[in-house]
Amino acid sequence: MKWKLVTGPLEGLKSEGLAVGVFEDLDFSRLGDGDSIAASAKRVRFKGKPGESYYAFELFGKPKKHLLVVGLGKKDECKPATFRDAAALASRKFRERTLKSAAIAFPLDGKGQAAGPSLQALVEGVHFGNGRFDKYLTDREAKFEGLGRVLIVVPRKGRALEECAQLGALTASAVLYARGLVTEPSNVLTPSRMAEEAKRVAKEAGLAIKVLGPSECEAMGMGAYLAVAKGSKNEPRFIHVSYRPKGARFHLGFVGKGLTFDSGGLSLKPNEGMAAMKSDMSGAAAVLAAMKAIGELRPKVAVDAVMAMAENMPGGGAYKPGDILTSMSGKTIEILNADAEGRLTLADALTYVQKQKVDAVVDLATLTGACIVALGPDIAGAMTNDQGFLDELLAAAREAGEELWQLPMPAAYNKFIQSPVADMANSARIRWGGAITAGLFLKNFVENGTPWVHLDIAGPAYRDEDGAEAFRAEGSGVGVRTLVRLVLNKEK
Repeated sequence: MKWKLVTGPLEGLKSEGLAVGVFEDLDFSRLGDGDSIAASAKRVRFKGKPGESYYAFELFGKPKKHLLVVGLGKKDECKPATFRDAAALASRKFRERTLKSAAIAFPLDGKGQAAGPSLQALVEGVHFGNGRFDKYLTDREAKFEGLGRVLIVVPRKGRALEECAQLGALTASAVLYARGLVTEPSNVLTPSRMAEEAKRVAKEAGLAIKVLGPSECEAMGMGAYLAVAKGSKNEPRFIHVSYRPKGARFHLGFVGKGLTFDSGGLSLKPNEGMAAMKSDMSGAAAVLAAMKAIGELRPKVAVDAVMAMAENMPGGGAYKPGDILTSMSGKTIEILNADAEGRLTLADALTYVQKQKVDAVVDLATLTGACIVALGPDIAGAMTNDQGFLDELLAAAREAGEELWQLPMPAAYNKFIQSPVADMANSARIRWGGAITAGLFLKNFVENGTPWVHLDIAGPAYRDEDGAEAFRAEGSGVGVRTLVRLVLNKEK
């Protein structure tokens, strides 16, 4: 998609469609003869609320355009996220009508938001609503590339606004890349294929990369990670991508859970919902996509990103309940549930990334169904050993428009993952608080006081229904915007 910032009256914009954002005060004065459009809004009972939209055909433009009126809610409650969601809705509506060009005119100087962040969010939203995973459809009529050209109306032109729009487009591109990785079927996106993707990204973005195979991981003592992969014919790949600029002001470590498919292993999952387990590498997708953006932005912040890619399958070599594994850290783990595999891969990945002498670590993982029970499908859970670092991450998430909620990490709950025969068990002996006990398990592998945040993204990582930013049965790319914003904030 090509986009351009424009100014001036709306009548002469050269586009098939025009989306106009309207607050609940229903002020249509930007549209010339606003009375006829106001009358049409009244007929369809349009109130200007977020998520509302309607077409006012043959009422505006020379020649007449597909005029889409989009609700923005109350003016004093408008935030950048309002523009992101509204722009995604508009882009999607234009896509439904197979338009190839459109203009977006939202009140970027309206009360309650700054023009720059709102413009960035708007550009992101246009891209999100326009993106669709249809590469495997063979019916040409079912496929449509979406908008090819978009004009974005701004109150004034300037370098600052142009940079905000460019950041929005770059970030959206990274999110869409992550969405595509998550949505790929697991027979295509195997651990080795993910390694090839990482090599391509690293080459294009000027990043360093190392890919370790089973023998190299075994030599490093990654007994927890390798055990998970033993039941699959597809070999694991441990991916390490790094960006280390001269004069870096901070050194971050990112870890992404990378199960390209999770059958549950010998603790086999029920068939219902198993097809979505191709998305169990959403954390790795977010981390790789964030590195893609960071490589283009070139901030003065060093980042080492680690993705322990594997499949959890019930083959003849699969690890078993009752096994005791020795992790890279030297700590031993009793296996109570072969479907609690993600934390095993993360345990060794956390140990590895800390050896890169990072200042702080963030891991992202589709780790527990318990987190979805606690927070629903749209909010990720956050746990930490350092409140100050988590506060920074929460602030970055708010700026990025992603929803995180802090969960507690009571030390008393460690008793639920105690083992009589090993240092710890990989699954709690009680049903309750599963997201928290999983976080406490991971905390055992964060040493030397390294600030660490664990993000359980199991809920928002994969869409079961159409959302504001992704379609049903697609990955959402959650976490990418937050990671990029965290890095940019660390540069300040």
